Amino acid sequence: MTMTQPVTVKNQKEIVIDNIDRQILNLLIANARDSTRTIVKKLADLGTNMSERGIGKRIARLEKLNVIHGYTTMVDLNQVNMPILRLVTVKFTSPKDFVTRVESMKEYLTNAPYCDFSARTNGNIDWIELKFFNNHQQAQQEEDLYRAWFGDIIEDYRSYDLDIHKMGWQLFDENDFDRFIQSTCKKEGMETCPNVKKNKSMGK
Repeated sequence: MTMTQPVTVKNQKEIVIDNIDRQILNLLIANARDSTRTIVKKLADLGTNMSERGIGKRIARLEKLNVIHGYTTMVDLNQVNMPILRLVTVKFTSPKDFVTRVESMKEYLTNAPYCDFSARTNGNIDWIELKFFNNHQQAQQEEDLYRAWFGDIIEDYRSYDLDIHKMGWQLFDENDFDRFIQSTCKKEGMETCPNVKKNKSMGK
């Protein structure tokens, strides 16, 4: 299983993504099987009126520009017998063959069917991973083997089983972010957001 890849726009001058594009992309991220007719109805509920042909042309453009890399399917992990989600953090040590050994670890994680995400990080840890397993015994077996195979470059290894509250993401811009923060501050009390309140006053 692979999580949806975030959109990367390399050249903002050549590729312009407007609010309608983001709305369409968010609908496709939520359900890639939505037809253009369904998207027309959902956009209308959001206050955007477009024809099926117009939406089809926008989707085709986003595909051509490689903003849309592909389409994926979200599944119920319990029903496909993959209920164990494990977060792994690694801090490296530095043997002489460190670069070669890290490349070996990257190759392992790239090929491992249970590794959904891995990335180099900055700060107190050097690497982070998300892995899915069928059961705890399987997860422990993989952890033992992983630490045996790559223990020579691992100074500190920690793993955490996660109880998933939310999985998924959506596109947003600065205005979307500001609106959400403002509405949450209003709901929770502006005294909890002094910086937001100050910035809002300065903008008047």
